[in-house]
Amino acid sequence: MLAEKISSVLVARTPEVVSGNNLKPAAVLIPIQERADGDYIVLTKRGDNMPTHKGQIAFPGGRVHAGDADLVATALRESHEEIGVVPDHVRVLGRLDEFTAGYGIVVTPVVGVIPPQYDFRLDLTETSAIASVPIQSLMEPGTYVKNAHLSPGGHPSYHFYVNNGWDVWGVTARILVQFLELAYDFESEKK
Repeated sequence: MLAEKISSVLVARTPEVVSGNNLKPAAVLIPIQERADGDYIVLTKRGDNMPTHKGQIAFPGGRVHAGDADLVATALRESHEEIGVVPDHVRVLGRLDEFTAGYGIVVTPVVGVIPPQYDFRLDLTETSAIASVPIQSLMEPGTYVKNAHLSPGGHPSYHFYVNNGWDVWGVTARILVQFLELAYDFESEKK
């Protein structure tokens, strides 16, 4: 079972932590669906009315609120608010490294399995669309590009080109690369 493999990989490592003054903590959920025809990852398109990252492809998530018990609670709360995933429907497998994003945000990715079929309920003020993308399609030749130059933040510039013109880049692409490398033995440096 994929969930067991991912869980054992994540438990066996210590996620890297980003520290610094004035960084704003946030967390995202990497929702995985194990289906009969393969594994899927859920991506969202951020609403055009959002104050930051308008229209970008992302994982559901957001900034930590004072009432959140921890970063996992933040990822689950935000996923529930944005796409209607009930926290009790998520089997949390672990965390990836922390990533810096624009606007002084530090993002903690939380990996979790959700039911293979789900009745998503979008908050259209935050999320304009959702897609369950076959993970195998993200690793096919021509889907992934690592540019030779660095992003404005000094990070490698990764891009994934998903169906229907969804272009995954920035921190979401960096998170996706690490997830695929750890969980699916994806070799990003050969692309």
